[in-house]
Amino acid sequence: MSLYLEAKELTKKFGAFSAVSGVSIDFEPGLIHAVLGENGAGKSTLMKLLFGLYQPTSGSIEINGEEVKWRNSMDAISYGLGMVQQHFSLVENLSAIDNIMLGAEVAGKTGHLRRSEAIRQIEHLLPSNSLVVPWNKAISELTVGQKQRVEILKLLFREAKVLFLDEPTAVLTPSEIDDLFDVLKQLKAQGCTIVLITHKINEVLQICDTYSILRQGRLIKRGQVAEASVDQIVESMIGRKLPSFAFERNKPKDEKVLECHRLHEVGDPHNRVNDVSMSIFGGEVVGVAGVEGSGQSHFVDILMGLRPFCGELKILGQDICSRETQKVRELGTGLVPEDRLHQGLWLDESCFKNMAIGLEDQFLKHHIFQDDKLKAETYKWATEFDVRTSSLENSVGSLSGGNQQKVIFAREVVGRDPRFLICHQPTRGVDLGAIDLIHRKLMDLRNSGLGILVLSSELDELLKLCDRIFVFFEGRISAEFSRHEFDRLKIGAAMTGAGGHVH
Repeated sequence: MSLYLEAKELTKKFGAFSAVSGVSIDFEPGLIHAVLGENGAGKSTLMKLLFGLYQPTSGSIEINGEEVKWRNSMDAISYGLGMVQQHFSLVENLSAIDNIMLGAEVAGKTGHLRRSEAIRQIEHLLPSNSLVVPWNKAISELTVGQKQRVEILKLLFREAKVLFLDEPTAVLTPSEIDDLFDVLKQLKAQGCTIVLITHKINEVLQICDTYSILRQGRLIKRGQVAEASVDQIVESMIGRKLPSFAFERNKPKDEKVLECHRLHEVGDPHNRVNDVSMSIFGGEVVGVAGVEGSGQSHFVDILMGLRPFCGELKILGQDICSRETQKVRELGTGLVPEDRLHQGLWLDESCFKNMAIGLEDQFLKHHIFQDDKLKAETYKWATEFDVRTSSLENSVGSLSGGNQQKVIFAREVVGRDPRFLICHQPTRGVDLGAIDLIHRKLMDLRNSGLGILVLSSELDELLKLCDRIFVFFEGRISAEFSRHEFDRLKIGAAMTGAGGHVH
């Protein structure tokens, strides 16, 4: 049976702050709906209200014309709703099928799990074989795309008819995004209602039927995707037009900020960094493209002194040996890490303190921490990167993803004032306005002489920012492209090991 989900005048307040204000919205069955908005616009809060993770301050939720009151998400699940949140909720050491069954186990009279029967049940529910994953492999052994499929399979196993997906493509490669969209189209054909929470307009135009735009907790605009333009959607989302992105590119310097030759990770049986050679000059942006797990993360770890290696490595003219993290930092290397939540931030601490991580010596006088100096300086840093919060005393964990990322950029760019900057997934899970700000800052830094390494799963981002792109495939560089050679198809082929050229 199809479910017609509707919210009427839904409001959610946290103290005096209204995260969602009087939103009335409905989702027609058998369509793919986009809910758009900048970080902090109220998208995720609205979905959590509809799914029972939050209780509304006021307003109502109806299914097929009858009001429902969720006590918790289990009530919503029992009605046929399901949600995949931006950060997966999977148990890494359990198998895929055990994760799918968790809380809805198929067991015999003696309590033993009947995994084979559960696999038969889930395979019977699949719209096609494209959702199949290695059922008995541990989650820790799966790719990001496979993990997301497990999250969707959890919903199908519970026979969900309305699926909420929060930023579902934020961590996927281009090929994984295509696979996901194929799955969503198949689920739509089966009569499921799909709700995508996103800020990626090109994806909305590609797959969605309707769109709803939130701004500052309010519903600003709704419409049919077929009748919408990119400019209309952008302006409704951020309240202004984005200026065109066009920069003059100064000529790179002769000084190399990074030079590595035949770099190989020691002690890694999977050869995730294998015979890598590259150089980066001051005043250029060099990109690394590749499908997830092609060695990018291990390569960054080696550069930052976190993994042992053999081969030659020079950063800012100095020879670097294994495990010399402090030396790499002291030479003038900034790092925007791949996973801001686990590698870049102290979530329970204030924005002020997060901007001082690794820079504490700047705020010491006679070995005493100068709190006033910390706040005065980091306030300037936050202002330069437009960190938006009611107070920098707030915990950084209370900020939207885009503002968390801007806190890291403020620390690593303004606070550290580096000569070499590594940006790993610089705009993952970040909204349009923040992406534009980050991109413009990176280009300004490039033109001021900074050498920048950008590793991104967003090929469009690399094509926009970079002077050269290296492609990683199975731990090796499979191709290098100069800017005048950029070609999406050729770079994509090199990402799968099927093409490209090495200079």
